[in-house]
Amino acid sequence: MRFEFNRLNLARRYLWGALVAALIPLVIMAALYDRYSANLLDNLITNRVNSNLEAVAAKMSNFMAVQVNRLENIVDLPATTDFFNKGPEHGMSDLLSDFLLLETESPDIYAIELANVNGEVLKTIPATRTRSKPANYNTLPQVQHERVEVLGPVLPTHGRPGWFLVRMPVYLKQEKIGVVSLRMRLSSLTEKAASLIEPDVYEPQIVVFDRVHLSVVGTDVKEGSVLAQSRQFFPGWRIHLVEGKGNLQEPRVRIRYILMVVAALSAFGLVFLFFKMSERLSRYLVPLNEGAKAIANGNFAVPVSEDGPGELGMLARSYNRMREQLESLIRSRVEVERRAALGNMAAGIAHEIRNPLATVSTTIHGLHRGETDPERHEMYEVISSEITRVDKTIGEFLKYAKPSAPVKEMVLIRDVFRTIRTLTATAAHEKGIIINLSGDSSLEIEIDQTHLRQILLNLALNAIEAMPDGGHLTLQAFRDNGDAQIIVSDDGIGLDEDTKSKILRPFYTTRTDGSGLGLSVTNQLVEANGGSMIIESELGQGTTVSMRFPVFGPTSEQPS
Repeated sequence: MRFEFNRLNLARRYLWGALVAALIPLVIMAALYDRYSANLLDNLITNRVNSNLEAVAAKMSNFMAVQVNRLENIVDLPATTDFFNKGPEHGMSDLLSDFLLLETESPDIYAIELANVNGEVLKTIPATRTRSKPANYNTLPQVQHERVEVLGPVLPTHGRPGWFLVRMPVYLKQEKIGVVSLRMRLSSLTEKAASLIEPDVYEPQIVVFDRVHLSVVGTDVKEGSVLAQSRQFFPGWRIHLVEGKGNLQEPRVRIRYILMVVAALSAFGLVFLFFKMSERLSRYLVPLNEGAKAIANGNFAVPVSEDGPGELGMLARSYNRMREQLESLIRSRVEVERRAALGNMAAGIAHEIRNPLATVSTTIHGLHRGETDPERHEMYEVISSEITRVDKTIGEFLKYAKPSAPVKEMVLIRDVFRTIRTLTATAAHEKGIIINLSGDSSLEIEIDQTHLRQILLNLALNAIEAMPDGGHLTLQAFRDNGDAQIIVSDDGIGLDEDTKSKILRPFYTTRTDGSGLGLSVTNQLVEANGGSMIIESELGQGTTVSMRFPVFGPTSEQPS
């Protein structure tokens, strides 16, 4: 049967609940990530980058201060004043030459230049690093800070490194007589910003008067999008942090896509899981639905498989118990109503049929005694036997419809067995049947003795009828787990499955002269005395009727 999806409200609710429970945290996570990533760059610049930026600016400022101090030491030398006062034609003293050569051993200083007041270079230390005046000399950025003047930077060309000049005038009697310049390696200053590089995020630029933009290796670079800038570490000189070549938004976009994919996969997985669960649920719920419909139609023979997992198996077991109990309840109620109806009918039969039958029987008996005609005499005997058979059938019917209440007493089963053997001995002998009695000879049970005799007599007569060609009839009694078990068995023709399923129904019989009430009355008497009866039979293999009764008498050992 196709399970209707729109009826599986519970599973649908679980699906939507699971989707909401799974997707809402992902949506919240994505929103929080967007909010966080949007402020990520500002947080980096504010909390960490700014401090690093200022630290590098301070380092560069200190570098420039060291060069100024070095330059002041050179300018303050008397030998320097003598050089400019006497003129370059008198040469440079050995003391000054050695001192300047010592200063140029610093990797930051490319050369030391001594120039006249017009800017013409008079002496370069070392001489091998003499330079020509650049064509754009007057266009270079120039900064005057107190006594110091910074000229440049000059970018690298033709394989030569970039440089800038830090120069200071030399005075004699308050008259400018010359200029001392330190030609500094440009990369010695710019490389101090290398620690600020964050690949693909941002990179530092050294900016001079917003005209020249230098990389950390001292080369010219294009102006970029400024993310942060330092204070001036020297007038007109500062550090800019510009946006890197990488896309700052790319990680956020990538993670957003990942979250979207995860959300989609989660939703797909939940939907797939829902359909699998609904399909599995349908395998267990559809039989329950069919069973409920069968019960509604009065059919209690539709069991439900109990191998379902967890609560489904518990539900199936509860359903089967309900079905069995409901079937038993309805059957018992029907049985009560049926017996009540039979009781009323039995009373009518006893009044309307038995009384006239008694009158007819008396009349026939009188006619039979005075009749001399043999043919009529035989006819009266047939009428009399038929009246007797009808009266017997009515008696059995009355016993079934209005059974007498049991009057229990302690009964020795051995004595009842012997009575049954005596009552059935003639019928058994005629058919060549051997009657065997066995079991516990001292076994006693509390039961209505008359009922027990009727039970065993009915079963014994049925067994004799089932063995037309002779056989063995066995009556056995023994203790079993505190109960008394009585078995009546034969090796007669047996019963097929269809007959066995109907044999206890009232008025069902396989004999043409039977009333169909014998086994029904027997089962009723067994149950009235607190016992139970089971019939086991196979066609051609005989029949065994087992009865269990509670034992209330003293226990004793079974005889061998």
